[in-house]
Amino acid sequence: MTRNVFGGTAADAAENESGGRLPNLKGRVYLTEEDPNEVKDLLDMAGNELKDGLLTDERGMIPMFQGPYGIEQLWVDFNAGRVMLTPNDVGKRLQSHLVQDDPHGSKQYTNDRLGNYVTLPGTNTIPLETGRRWLEIFSQGTAPSGDTLVQRQAGDDKFNFALRQNGSVIHVAHSANNIPLEIQAGDKPHKYAMVINDGMRGNADSAFKVDFAGNIDSSGNVTVGGDVAVGGTVAAANIGTARVFSGTVDPATQGVTLKPGDIWVQYGS
Repeated sequence: MTRNVFGGTAADAAENESGGRLPNLKGRVYLTEEDPNEVKDLLDMAGNELKDGLLTDERGMIPMFQGPYGIEQLWVDFNAGRVMLTPNDVGKRLQSHLVQDDPHGSKQYTNDRLGNYVTLPGTNTIPLETGRRWLEIFSQGTAPSGDTLVQRQAGDDKFNFALRQNGSVIHVAHSANNIPLEIQAGDKPHKYAMVINDGMRGNADSAFKVDFAGNIDSSGNVTVGGDVAVGGTVAAANIGTARVFSGTVDPATQGVTLKPGDIWVQYGS
């Protein structure tokens, strides 16, 4: 905040009611048209305090002076009623403001904010914090801070879905009845709910399919580090329809109807 400059123009003359100039006369300065308190915080153009107050010159003109910090209007009275003074450096200050690259700091603010959402020119990357994935599915958890969108269970502070500002997504299941991410194949030409491929499609209906260029019906690997539980049959070129049983008791004696190709691995006694 700076001091504005008042007076010194052809319009800044002290006159009586008849229009006569009032040379070498002291005027009283106020902040408003009705404020009873005089303003004492006035400086000359050299930065010195106006100890004798605001005086007109020998021609009755108000000389240039500096008003209080940040004040855009002053009212002066030379015994003929108060009149308003406005700063004489408005044009200069406006021009200086217009040529500044970021006078309001809005560009810097926008750049800082957009850095969390989109790539900056030339980088073509969005930085992701160490240990954070684009898509995470948890059994339970609390909503991380700084999210753009959080969807919570009704009547509960637990969250089911969170979209971070950097674009990554979190899905959370809080119970066995809560599915964090459900993908359902609709009535579409290929009926794929999720497809990971290399530009080719098959014709079989699948909820999950991994395809790569080549034989799209068999190419592509799915690797699982833990157990795989299958409610139905598992079809593969090297398995067929064979079933494998193991244990100490013949499955045929346990009400199981064995089919050609079934295997019983007996162990123990």
